[in-house]
Amino acid sequence: MRKLQVMEQEYLNTLSQAFIDKSPGAESALCIQCGTCSGSCPLAAQMDNSPRKILALIRDGCLEEALRSKSIWLCVSCNACLTRCPRGIPVPDIMYRLRVLALQHQMPVKEHKMPDLYQAFVRQVEKRGRVNEARLAVRYGFSHPRDLPGHLGLAMKLLKKGRI
Repeated sequence: MRKLQVMEQEYLNTLSQAFIDKSPGAESALCIQCGTCSGSCPLAAQMDNSPRKILALIRDGCLEEALRSKSIWLCVSCNACLTRCPRGIPVPDIMYRLRVLALQHQMPVKEHKMPDLYQAFVRQVEKRGRVNEARLAVRYGFSHPRDLPGHLGLAMKLLKKGRI
């Protein structure tokens, strides 16, 4: 059991170093922890780890914690953090790479539904080159059938207004 934990930790350390060695992961090492990214993020209050903390986790080799954070799924790539960062660190790019790594290593946050929506979105773009909102809603809706009744009322309102 102990040997397995050591092997897992070695793997995660290697993964952390590989992430840091590749751009934009290397730029996380340039972070001076000023907090400007977190202060300018419109969704920081909903995040479990602020953008500043995500960068610190990466730099400190705690990549697994960063990958399991719901914060990487909440980033909407508005670039507010990037435009205000005194070091020009591309936080949205780093968040995107973390999402990709989380999916590759099957580490999406279990209580958060954004990974499913993200995958449905990416599949559509890969298949068709663009996103059709109705198809995206259907694909995402079928991945969460318990949520369908709650969304049905909204769908009917949008349909009546000609928005779908």
